[in-house]
Amino acid sequence: MKIYAIIPARSGSKGVPNKNIRKVGGKELIGHSIEFAKKLGVDKVICSTDSAEYAEIAKKFGAEVPFLRSEFAASDTAMEEHILEDLYQKFDEHGIEYPDIFVWLRPTFIFRNLASVKECIDRLIKDESLTACRTVVETECRLYRVEDGILRPDFDDRGRSMIRRQEVGKRYKVFSTDVFRGKPKNSGTAFLGNNVGAVIVDKLYGVDIDDEDDLAIAEKILVTISDE
Repeated sequence: MKIYAIIPARSGSKGVPNKNIRKVGGKELIGHSIEFAKKLGVDKVICSTDSAEYAEIAKKFGAEVPFLRSEFAASDTAMEEHILEDLYQKFDEHGIEYPDIFVWLRPTFIFRNLASVKECIDRLIKDESLTACRTVVETECRLYRVEDGILRPDFDDRGRSMIRRQEVGKRYKVFSTDVFRGKPKNSGTAFLGNNVGAVIVDKLYGVDIDDEDDLAIAEKILVTISDE
């Protein structure tokens, strides 16, 4: 059973330039994910990046960077299935065996729980019916969209001005950490499959760094945790 942790880190972020190598707690974002991956005890920790600079930083933290990501998989419009397609192509070119399981560690999530991610891996190993397993955090269930300056509910508000959270039920945010099958070649748009398990984790692990404010918030959280 081969398990590879992948840290996807392209260099072309527009909102926060070079976001994936910005520092929180004196450490680049990719560094946080690489160090976490090494604690998992996986067979390989690979950083998928289009940048030679990022590659050197990733190697400093102990990741492998056997190749740079292709241009088609590093564009602004590239999705994760394109990154996977590129990985498989490069695996073939470099004679790297496909993994049985991928652990997908996005660098913008620096807070993770080791036991929870290991649980995702264990569930996939033990239950062949599962196609993937994700860590998820509870989120607001009463969401609205704005159309021409007017609020429209994305849930059944029954025409009422106030709905208790308990009446709607729990909802969960995903995209923190995904664990999914690597064999056979799995790079389609539905690479997580149709039977995805969930491991519920603390809201802290759902903190996603998307802009400068998020970087500042993450820094403050890290300082608080370190002081405890």
